[in-house]
Amino acid sequence: RNLSRRAPFRPNPRLATAFSTQSSDDAKRPTAKANLHLEDGTTITGTSFGCHKSVEGEVVFATGMVGYPESLTDPSYQGQILTLTSPMVGNYGVPSRKTMDEYGLPAYFESHKIHASGLMVQDYSHHYSHWNAASSLGDWLKEEGVPGLCDIDTRMLTKKIREKGALLGRIEIDLDAPAPDFTNMVNPNAKHLVDEVSIKEPKVYGQGNPIKVLAVDCGMKYNIIRLLVK
Repeated sequence: RNLSRRAPFRPNPRLATAFSTQSSDDAKRPTAKANLHLEDGTTITGTSFGCHKSVEGEVVFATGMVGYPESLTDPSYQGQILTLTSPMVGNYGVPSRKTMDEYGLPAYFESHKIHASGLMVQDYSHHYSHWNAASSLGDWLKEEGVPGLCDIDTRMLTKKIREKGALLGRIEIDLDAPAPDFTNMVNPNAKHLVDEVSIKEPKVYGQGNPIKVLAVDCGMKYNIIRLLVK
């Protein structure tokens, strides 16, 4: 076959639109700095890409390669500063918060809000590209009032947590502020976290289903509800 006689390639404009980078060209890389102080005396400086504010929480990690919208909205991370071990985060943006499934639940999340107190990542992609994206991860964090730090050595941080267990930490936007007194910091585990994430009144899903399932919701993820109803 004479390949030189083939027609020149012309991209389908509809496909080009569907798969184009959805962040705007003027999206700027974050530059503001903030510190993460740990109760073992470690201080790590990163770049703030979420809501630029100081928070406290228990520092933990998750090893999933994808699924940061689901992890951040998981009620089990209530009061915790979540470290993601995946090296790049944010590259596929965040889906719409307004899209509901057949049961009236947010279609792409595990609850109605972000439960993590903060987010730690190594490399934050301020440009995102995905057919289902509605905004950047940074914009979503700002919308929810949750801080996020990138340029963090998450490998070192994860090894520290594995060796010592979950550590209390504080994200501090004042770079000149001294390390906090952790003896006066409220430990999230001393709070009634189950009460914070439990529903306050009964809810019915799958009205009319022949099989009835009673679930005690003490912070149940939405996907559990979907599977039980099905």
